[in-house]
Amino acid sequence: MAKNKWRIKEAVKIAEEAGLKALRTGGEKIITSAMNNVPIESGTLRRSATTTVGGLPNSSEVYESAKEGNEMKNAFPEPIGKEKAVYVSYNTPYARRQHEEMDYVHPIGGGPKYLENAFNQLKGKIIRMAERKIRKALREMR
Repeated sequence: MAKNKWRIKEAVKIAEEAGLKALRTGGEKIITSAMNNVPIESGTLRRSATTTVGGLPNSSEVYESAKEGNEMKNAFPEPIGKEKAVYVSYNTPYARRQHEEMDYVHPIGGGPKYLENAFNQLKGKIIRMAERKIRKALREMR
């Protein structure tokens, strides 16, 4: 008699890991796409962009580091929390206002909705990429 063993817990773990990894890559693509539209004065807002898995970073720490000139895009390679989620964020005290305020004038470049526009432009492509990565990871599980 032939027997098959279903390894559901292992399959779920593999799918979650592959999905989160793909979504993190997608988040980095969103930041890259948004970068040319982020308002610029000193560059701190642009440098404060992060992609994180598991939770949001400490925005004050990211802001201080970005203010000192450090690029934060790849600053968090490991999960920072337990949520099964990927976050793309800009971490300055004024990031939300710059994103939402439609009437601000940005003489050096950039404008509102920089993150939202990049997300909307890429979300379908990122979802398809995540689906492919998950299927591939599950096939390799055999």
